[in-house]
Amino acid sequence: MKRLLVITALLAAACGPANPGPTGGASANPSPSTQCVSPSSPCLALVNIRGGNDFVVSDVTDVQHPKTVSNLGMISWPAFVTATDVSYLAQGGVFRAPLAGSPTTVVFKANDLMAYAWSPDGKTVAYLLPAGSGMALHLLSGGQDHVVGGPIPARPAVGCQTEFCAIADTWDFSLVYSPDGSHISLVDSIANVTSFRLWTSDGILVEHSDTQARPMSAWVDSALFFQGADGVQVWRAGTVSQFLPGVNWIRPHASANGRDIVYETRDAQGLHETFVADTTTGHVRPLSKGRVDPVFLAPGYVWYQGERACVAADVCPAGYQVIRTGKSYVYDLGSGTETESDIVFVSDVWPHAA
Repeated sequence: MKRLLVITALLAAACGPANPGPTGGASANPSPSTQCVSPSSPCLALVNIRGGNDFVVSDVTDVQHPKTVSNLGMISWPAFVTATDVSYLAQGGVFRAPLAGSPTTVVFKANDLMAYAWSPDGKTVAYLLPAGSGMALHLLSGGQDHVVGGPIPARPAVGCQTEFCAIADTWDFSLVYSPDGSHISLVDSIANVTSFRLWTSDGILVEHSDTQARPMSAWVDSALFFQGADGVQVWRAGTVSQFLPGVNWIRPHASANGRDIVYETRDAQGLHETFVADTTTGHVRPLSKGRVDPVFLAPGYVWYQGERACVAADVCPAGYQVIRTGKSYVYDLGSGTETESDIVFVSDVWPHAA
């Protein structure tokens, strides 16, 4: 996922205020338009497998029979740079390596890295470092490191370490390139910080706000979808319009087909439900209740984790009604069925959203 990996490290999914589900009752039947058609062009995922803490590169072209390509070890913030390269944080720096994991190349050193994201062509890396009382955006390409001007509020040094965290469904922090490579967005909506920045790919500031964050955002081509005050909205070429009125979505992720977005909502009891929205029609398709943290694992397949209502034996903290089951699943959009998965966490997938 090109959604910033640091937010996953900071925030565990949890219960909180109730969110209404989608309105209108329309349903979509998305089918993949981006296929993994051959061994030379596989679908890949950077994942943790049940029973281990290492990140592995997994070939998920056949989702029901994934194959481990390589084991990258206990690294942080892994992401695909291209179809043949990965990057990750380790030993106080960001490293780049082929899928096999070696040889590695140091991209840049930074003990206090806040976030990083690669351009779609893999030639430029954008990253955030502390600067004064806030943060600064760096653009590194061809060995040249350019610091983008303008102050950025600091990210609060707080987070959630367990699933029982009332704010995890509302906090968001993400540094992301648009899939067409034209823009870079920064969302910071944590604690008392609410800010948004939008730059062109060469670092020119297009829009900014320190009172409105445009949280829970997802890029589809050159359009940025985000949570607004009265539903999900979309930014296109400087114009904002309604997309899903009345919907409060959580953790949206776009598919590689450049059309669909998977997301979750939360009901009054704290239970999450997963949906897929077609961004061309606005049609929404419900998938499953009691499912959280959905992502497109491969075209036509959604991965998510299971949750259920707390029972007395769970000893859930006061005020919390839902707990993770410890199981995860893959939902087949074509057949409408789900199967259990040995994948316990998805950091990124390839191909990226279009």
